[in-house]
Amino acid sequence: MIKRVVIAVILLSAALGAAAQAVPFITLRTSTDQLAMGGVSAAWGDEFNHGDNVFEAGIGKTFWQTSAINYNLTNYSARVWAIPSLAIGLKCTTNSMGAIDLYSENGQPLGNFQPSELCAGLELTFMPIKSLSLGITGKFIRSSLTDQNSARTFAADIMGRWKISNYLTAGVAIENLGKEIDYGYGAYPLPTTYKAGVFGSIPIKEKHAIEAAADFGTMPAYSTILASIGAGYIYNRALALRLGAHISTKGEIMPTYASVGAAYMSENFELGGAYLSAANSFSLSLKLKL
Repeated sequence: MIKRVVIAVILLSAALGAAAQAVPFITLRTSTDQLAMGGVSAAWGDEFNHGDNVFEAGIGKTFWQTSAINYNLTNYSARVWAIPSLAIGLKCTTNSMGAIDLYSENGQPLGNFQPSELCAGLELTFMPIKSLSLGITGKFIRSSLTDQNSARTFAADIMGRWKISNYLTAGVAIENLGKEIDYGYGAYPLPTTYKAGVFGSIPIKEKHAIEAAADFGTMPAYSTILASIGAGYIYNRALALRLGAHISTKGEIMPTYASVGAAYMSENFELGGAYLSAANSFSLSLKLKL
């Protein structure tokens, strides 16, 4: 009976995770810049500004809601520009959770099991003209909640960004478009999100610049409206200070939070950090560019 109760608790967590708390692990990001600006993503991208770099690789660590569910996310990414208008990337996010003790029906210990989650993706970004960027990421998703209850599915992220001017970019995106995820006791829809946004950056004199971004989106399967806003200050193209807010109409699906972060940037690497008020979440990232 105890074992059944323990498994029931795990499966309940799985249902919530499939709906919402799995969002951090199936949303593939390695940079803290977006997190620091409230999670903006629709119009935010660096494909227009890779300069002479032909390869970049990044690693990030995010501790999501340490005062609540305490997810431990590790993000890896690599991208190469095969030609200036075509980039190919690999991304992977793993989620490690604490071990759960298992018991037999008469209360005897049966060891423990550590739930884990994985999302691996192949990304293609193409710029048919200088001001237009189109991208698709195919993702494989695996979630193991007990040794008998695991699920696998596939999803895709699709985006389009239009560089209206040197200072303004607009974008649209569909994230986590795919089949339901089924743990063997019921299927749950992925948190498919449709969003649109704008991003702007304005230089002030030689060494100063300000930037701002906003997203608006919806998660129809869970009747949730989402919005993100953020602003930042850039000094000498090397130091960035950013803040933002993420707003959700359903906190149990995705929390509302404020965010703040900083980053140091050079020609060959970026180091960033962000703090989110969502139950004490924080993230660190490092990106190398060659």
